Amino acid sequence: MSAVAAQPHVTLSGDRAGEYLVAEEDPDGRMVIVPDNSAQAILNRLGHTRATLAEFEAQYGPVRPPDGEG
Repeated sequence: MSAVAAQPHVTLSGDRAGEYLVAEEDPDGRMVIVPDNSAQAILNRLGHTRATLAEFEAQYGPVRPPDGEG
């Protein structure tokens, strides 16, 4: 996540509202921006938050220790 957090970003409003990352910045000030497709940006766009362990376990049952495979 540190690589994403260190990359400059902008927030746009209007027809193209959302979080964008600055992919390139030219000396004359022009920028190439791309949509921020990080997990947190997607959650924000959808209006969701990450579940806590307690919420996850309430929905799906207790998380068991790893079985050593994979």
